[in-house]
Amino acid sequence: MKLSTDTEAISEFRAFLDAAAYDADTLHERLGRAHPPAEGESQQMFDDSREITTANVLIRVFLLGAPVDEATFDEFIPAEIREFCDAAELVERHNGMLNGRIVIIPVDDLLFTSDAYRLLGTDRASEFVLPASTHAANFLRFLTLRKPVRASLDLGCGCGIHALFAARHSESVVATDISPAAIAYTRFNALLNDIHNVECRQGDLYEPVQGQKFDLIVSNPPFVISPSESFDYRDNPMELDSLSEVLINESPGMLNDGGHLQMLCEWAEIAGQSWQERVGSWIRGCDAWILHAAPLAPETYVKQRISDISGDGVAAESAESWMEYFHKHKVRSVHPGMLTMRRRDGKNWMHVQNLPGDVTAPAGEAVADGIEAVDFLEACDDESLLQATLKLSDDMTAEQMQSDGKTTGIYLQLTNALRTDAEIDGPVAAFLNFFGGTKSVHQCIDEFGAATDAEIDKLRSDLLVIVRVFVSRGFLLPVVGEA
Repeated sequence: MKLSTDTEAISEFRAFLDAAAYDADTLHERLGRAHPPAEGESQQMFDDSREITTANVLIRVFLLGAPVDEATFDEFIPAEIREFCDAAELVERHNGMLNGRIVIIPVDDLLFTSDAYRLLGTDRASEFVLPASTHAANFLRFLTLRKPVRASLDLGCGCGIHALFAARHSESVVATDISPAAIAYTRFNALLNDIHNVECRQGDLYEPVQGQKFDLIVSNPPFVISPSESFDYRDNPMELDSLSEVLINESPGMLNDGGHLQMLCEWAEIAGQSWQERVGSWIRGCDAWILHAAPLAPETYVKQRISDISGDGVAAESAESWMEYFHKHKVRSVHPGMLTMRRRDGKNWMHVQNLPGDVTAPAGEAVADGIEAVDFLEACDDESLLQATLKLSDDMTAEQMQSDGKTTGIYLQLTNALRTDAEIDGPVAAFLNFFGGTKSVHQCIDEFGAATDAEIDKLRSDLLVIVRVFVSRGFLLPVVGEA
């Protein structure tokens, strides 16, 4: 496949797509979604695009991946656009029918091309370049820190979604991938979106950027823990989670001071070792803020992964051999998550934040707030924490939990994009109510102790632990100007 690098022709193609309203808002309004159909959704999308119009021809070819009559395509698509699609091999013609060789996915106001899903049933399946609509791609996109930086790296760029979004707050971006097709798509997509500060380099891991350092590294690598290498976009090519270990271990040398690595990963919990010990042993020279999703038992993990995108032309490992692989390596569970590391000299910290649900909106600010909260706590010994003034977050909601008509506790949730939650009992709720932003932690503890007639020395020690937990999770915030 030879994607064009003709800037003028690509610009004309984008202008045509824009004129045809091939964008996220319009597709959502017309079809209910702006990406290829999930199982069971195809028929409705076909019905909604049944009228023969230019927009619907584009939808059938580049979103639904459906064949259209060649004569219909030629009638509704202008000659210069047809010529571009043919020359750039965006479509293929056979026996009077035309198929898209790519999908075009709108994400916000950007467009991303990648391999058409039907290629998964061919001998090209192992080299398939995923579309920008995958859950993992958008999960990481939402969690990425968006402060302005000088230099960013998209490691394992795929179709380039992270590189192009990083280009908006970076002076320059390098996008790397071991796949030549991924590099071609990223280069094409940068031109399609009139983005010119992204440099594409083919190569493995950090090899293409040796000698450089970055302020932000974003990576959605092939992290699946599998005994096979059936799919380049998915399967970890090293033993267990060793690819994540290598990327994490080598990242400090690729980061400027204060720079961040944000990476999706899965790591194994091995019998006789906690997962925190395992991941912690990989990290050096950096603070680590880990957003941790619920772990999966080997049987559940294998079942989910075998049902992932696969291709008829490539044999994936069987469930039995996959389970044997986990048994051989004494894998007790698999932990998914997003790791944010910050390069910093001195005594480093590692903090784990549990993820209560999916992330469906930009959450980079919430990640930055989480890191700032841990920084505050790390700078405070017990005495300085007692002197600090804290307040309850304005983003916090509280709801009574009921069972058989009785209140059993209080459910707290932050309304930020991470939707951090906690369940607390009445006494803890009463203690938190003392934090109005005008009293020190010491005063709040003393007043709570007086109200409960408790032994103050023991109470102070126990409540400081609670204070640290609620600060780290964002429910309690330092008042500006206080330390």
